[in-house]
Amino acid sequence: MKKAAFTEVPLAEIRPGGWIQRWLEIQKHGLTGHLEVAGFPFASKLWACKHIAFQYGEPWWPYEQTAYWIDGFTRCGYLLDDPELMKKTREQVDYVLKHADPDGYLGPKGCKKPMPAGRWSHSIFFRAMIAHFYATGDQRIIPALKKHYLCSAYDYAGGRDVCNVEIMCWLYGQTGESKLLAMAEEAYQEYDRTAKGPERDLRASELKKDTPATIHGVTFIETVKQGSILYMYTGNRRYLQPSVNGFRKLDRHHMLIDGVPSSHEELHGKSPKDVHETCDIADYAWSAGYLLMATGHTDFADKIERACFNAAPGAVTPDFKALQYFSGPNQVVLNKNSSHSLSSAGGQWMCYRPKPGTECCTGQINRVMPCYVSRMWMQKDGNPAAVLYGPGSYSFKSGRQDITITQETNYPFGEEIDFLFRMNRPAKFTFWLRIPGWCRNAKILINGKPLKRKLTAGTMTGITRLFAHTDRITLVLPMELNRIDWIGGGVAIERGPLLYSLKIEEDRRIDSDDPNQTKEFPAYVMFPKSSWNYALSLDKKPLSEQIEVQLHAMTSEPWTNPPVSLRVPAKKIKGWTLSRPESIPATERALLDPVNNIWGPKRAMQKGDYLMTPDLPDEKTVKAGLSKKEELITLVPYGCTQLRLTLFPSDR
Repeated sequence: MKKAAFTEVPLAEIRPGGWIQRWLEIQKHGLTGHLEVAGFPFASKLWACKHIAFQYGEPWWPYEQTAYWIDGFTRCGYLLDDPELMKKTREQVDYVLKHADPDGYLGPKGCKKPMPAGRWSHSIFFRAMIAHFYATGDQRIIPALKKHYLCSAYDYAGGRDVCNVEIMCWLYGQTGESKLLAMAEEAYQEYDRTAKGPERDLRASELKKDTPATIHGVTFIETVKQGSILYMYTGNRRYLQPSVNGFRKLDRHHMLIDGVPSSHEELHGKSPKDVHETCDIADYAWSAGYLLMATGHTDFADKIERACFNAAPGAVTPDFKALQYFSGPNQVVLNKNSSHSLSSAGGQWMCYRPKPGTECCTGQINRVMPCYVSRMWMQKDGNPAAVLYGPGSYSFKSGRQDITITQETNYPFGEEIDFLFRMNRPAKFTFWLRIPGWCRNAKILINGKPLKRKLTAGTMTGITRLFAHTDRITLVLPMELNRIDWIGGGVAIERGPLLYSLKIEEDRRIDSDDPNQTKEFPAYVMFPKSSWNYALSLDKKPLSEQIEVQLHAMTSEPWTNPPVSLRVPAKKIKGWTLSRPESIPATERALLDPVNNIWGPKRAMQKGDYLMTPDLPDEKTVKAGLSKKEELITLVPYGCTQLRLTLFPSDR
């Protein structure tokens, strides 16, 4: 790659450890290893069959959802060295390769003929094939993918088909075949010139504008990264800037406090009751990884951690057996008539269950942590770079020598990360570390001795030395309490990369009417059993003088047993209760242009009997109902909660 600040390393060189390894193990025993419980299209042979009998949607529809799952269990399996999951991957890859058409086309026959977004699902499945290649070195992969793309003059500029640019560029990097890069550039340029309807938001000219986007969230997030990928392979900055502009637009207009853009299907605002699809968590973190590689800007790594350590665990139960379709920072009741999303409003889509809504999120949740681990380590100018933090190890060669660097840490719960070096003889190289943008007073120790260097937040710092066996570099990242004042009068507390929420005691019931629930994989409705109607009672004094940080024993399952909690002063607000509206705003996704497969929102008021999370109270309600009694409430990491309040009103 001509212009990559960082490059990915093979999956075979990375191993998870500590709580992350345990997360992946739980994931494997949960939905990732048993997603057939969610029914269509997962209760099929996936891509390892002639045809999935699709129940609705376009011919590509079931292949998109199953490809998400395949990518997730492929990475999870190889990271854990798990025989069952690795066998599942081989079955998928072997079938697709053995059943290639004579011209080289791979995959479902129903997606071969031209249609809008007809081969979008290929770009997802091929990520899994690339992960398989990086884990095993399977020499069939590159020739087969190359032949697939060069076998016809298929137009990849239609809708999400343009996401195949990601795979074409990777193949060009592996083979040097200039036709692949030319195809990628042509598809991207044609898409930029012809995108219609809501997809106009993704044109370079629109991404420059300081206006909110209205397009489907996943479509925006998946597509906006393509320019950054082309930049890395061409060096042409006119490809990069639209991608950067797109991410800045998400920050300004759509970013929720848990680190993922709002998306009620379509992108939306930043209010305390805005939500996002679980799909957006996986796709946002994946796309931000390309922006990190293209720009070298460490704020993209901060974004990945915020999404994966807050929004992701907050959208799935700790046993990884139930997830939400829509998830958000404030959700104090989750019943079958409680979803405060605009799409599927007033339904069950915010409930935790094996398949809470349309199948995409059920597939995508399996990708989040395996993809995070896949990109914890990268290379910078041929040297190892720790760009994302968490327990695990990276094994690589320096010259002819095998070297392993192990991250020993409780991060993101703990402030210290120890990097332990193992090698047969000393080797000189540069080791790169990331100083997060939120950390103002980072320190580095080399074998216990402080490194005398100014460390700047939001940068990479390199340590060049002759490394020896058992060397230890310690990175200390002090996590200060921070108050966030949010739109709509909300107040939240963060510490380091973690956001903190009031964990509400749950009256958790099983919904036996759900067709996909089983004894092992229940579908839940949840009602609050403890008080949640609090305003934070914080003045202008330093937070460290008002909030007590409580540290507890670290376990292998910190999202179940949080090792950090906060004791925060608060006051109850009488009269701030669950909402029972008789009508709610709602949108339906409508096919606006059948010829070009353009979808968009159709808005209306929807009548019904609802039980909803309320808006934050206005100033009048706070003044009238605020208790004089101050209490200490306990906040825990956002990802340790299902029912939660994250954005609080203030008593001032």
